[in-house]
Amino acid sequence: MLTRYLLAAEADKIQDLIFRSSRLREVVGGSQLLTRFCEEVPAALIRHYRGNFEKDAIIYDGGSFRVLFNQEKTAREFGEHLSEIYRIATGGSLTVAEPVAIPEPLDENFTEASEQAEFNLRQAKRKNKGWWAQEHLPYMAICTSCGIGLAKTLYRDVKNEYLCQSCLHKNAESSQGNLNFLEKFYKIVLEEENMPLDKYSWPGLTEFNNRSEKDPTEDVADYDLNRYVAYLVADGNDMGEVFGKCQKRETMKKLSKKLDLAICRALAKPTKAIMKNNQLNNRPNFIPVLPLILGGDELFALIPAPWALDFAISFCNAYEQEMIKVYEETELSAHVPKPTISATVVICKNKHPYTLAYEVAEATLKKAKQLYRKIALDRKEYHSIVNFEVVAGGQLTSIPSNHQFQPTLKPYLVKGNDIDGSVLPLQRLIDQRWSLRHIPSKRLHELQSLYDLAKNNLPSSRQLDQMAPWRKRLDRLLERIDLRSEKQKIAVEKALSELGGISGWCEVRRPHESIWSGHGFPDLLDAWDFALSLDKPAHDYEEE
Repeated sequence: MLTRYLLAAEADKIQDLIFRSSRLREVVGGSQLLTRFCEEVPAALIRHYRGNFEKDAIIYDGGSFRVLFNQEKTAREFGEHLSEIYRIATGGSLTVAEPVAIPEPLDENFTEASEQAEFNLRQAKRKNKGWWAQEHLPYMAICTSCGIGLAKTLYRDVKNEYLCQSCLHKNAESSQGNLNFLEKFYKIVLEEENMPLDKYSWPGLTEFNNRSEKDPTEDVADYDLNRYVAYLVADGNDMGEVFGKCQKRETMKKLSKKLDLAICRALAKPTKAIMKNNQLNNRPNFIPVLPLILGGDELFALIPAPWALDFAISFCNAYEQEMIKVYEETELSAHVPKPTISATVVICKNKHPYTLAYEVAEATLKKAKQLYRKIALDRKEYHSIVNFEVVAGGQLTSIPSNHQFQPTLKPYLVKGNDIDGSVLPLQRLIDQRWSLRHIPSKRLHELQSLYDLAKNNLPSSRQLDQMAPWRKRLDRLLERIDLRSEKQKIAVEKALSELGGISGWCEVRRPHESIWSGHGFPDLLDAWDFALSLDKPAHDYEEE
């Protein structure tokens, strides 16, 4: 009876590797480098070891690998070889687990072996934690891009720079036409158009055949008068459980391939909406979104700021729809939870370092995932969750979350009704932004100042009477608005009611959390310029 061996391997700290550069162009190059490695190296290496790539390679995407071998010795040699090539090509490390034996019949024993391989991989990753030895020389140059690696050569592009081997490879990927990482996404965006891809441009690229050194954020910032951009970060929920439910290797292989296509199609939907309704006048064939990480169920993308919130909603809804199709095609629908995703949007000036924006995104995405798990655990309901953060003047607009009074209701649901009046759908912010579009800027500043006052003078306990002076100021402001326009007062009161209550505060009772008081209206004010609807031209929001 033939026994086969399943080898699991996974790249370590992919985000750290890709972000180990000072320019977004090299981030794109890093993602492209990882994509090309996964597409080309495993195939060549499996054939080198006399294997059948089509039959033996199960997963080879997003830095994750699952491969079958006839001999344990061959599996170990392949893992060592793959890890060494990855180190040379990318400058990163790749963890290889102990091979797992799978006796015949293969498909009947595959699920158990897959779970053991995953356990072995996690165990191997824990052993690999720690510092790696660096080369030391009496005289040396440090890479001017990442500031970490030892420079290998003086790179003479626009300016002379010392670059390490990893950054050199990233530069080569982004500048020598190896752009299938991006082109795969952009072809999906244009699949309904009759124009070829070489007639379009995207952030950082002025012409298809003339690769530009321009900072991609400069192009995307053209959509906002104040030069803001947004970064969308997303991660699928329960994907580990979904892959664990694959009882056959062909099911796992098909799921891995279709997952990447699903997230591309989901990102393409809101991208098309901006191009249709709010394209730049001087650039009719411009694609306004730049994927920075796009692999598996993970996404990091640069998007225009004015539609940031609605962009996230559209993306998450499209992801759910695409993944429902994937589950049906892989016959997983009856065995796994409803497909959902957690996402966050960080809005900042285009000059704000992308690495700092990503740190904020990681923290806010963690809160979104925590809320997802709490709702799933408490109510057995599965919802996609969206969070967001505005970085204004280099400072976050939010306050620490340990206050009993918090002028926010973040994170939000992607769709559906509110949950106990404590978790609201983000669409309400989009709707109220439209309803309040004609409110004078002066009144908005007064409302913003009122909530800024609350942020700076929050009571230490939930004694509602401590907020009585603040409520009196709100009532006086509503009276002044009424003197000018009863219609505007009604609109503001409706917005307050829809986003948490007319008093400006509501009691928040979220699963597995202590009770606190909050409101969604200050969230709307913070994201005022970034809550436009994808379906409406931006000029429709202009103040009367």
